[in-house]
Amino acid sequence: MKKLVQLTDFGSVLCLLIMAGTLPTTAQAKPQSTPGPISAPNVTLNVQRSSGICPQTIGLWWFTLPYEGGAEHTVVADTREFADSTKLVSSNNQFAEFVSPLRSDYASCVGKTRTQEYTFYNVEFKNKKAYFRVDLRKINAPGRLITYKTVAASRPYVRWAIAD
Repeated sequence: MKKLVQLTDFGSVLCLLIMAGTLPTTAQAKPQSTPGPISAPNVTLNVQRSSGICPQTIGLWWFTLPYEGGAEHTVVADTREFADSTKLVSSNNQFAEFVSPLRSDYASCVGKTRTQEYTFYNVEFKNKKAYFRVDLRKINAPGRLITYKTVAASRPYVRWAIAD
């Protein structure tokens, strides 16, 4: 019986030594992500091409700041891949439309983004231009409002809020 107790004690110590040796190794093997700004778009919309040469995707930076009863959203479309400038051409408190003349390598593009998930964000390519639209009328919620829209760094920029 004494030998069994000694073996049990030895097993416990051995187990602790093994765990002590592997835990630091395991912890060191996992890289930690460094906090910082997001420099690449975090949402991708696929482009369905009808004709011409089109970009395959459009990137969006989309940030949400939740608050009690709703959230504030900021979206910036990454139009710099296919256009050098952007203008706000039409807007109200639930809709904003920006137009960007296409660069010559994409001037033949005819197509649009299609997504079931983000129906309120749309990009359409036609007539040598890209049209980026934010349409909150496609969201089924009582309190939705575009609070700010502009062009920032030659990209469409829209801030909007939604509440219950």
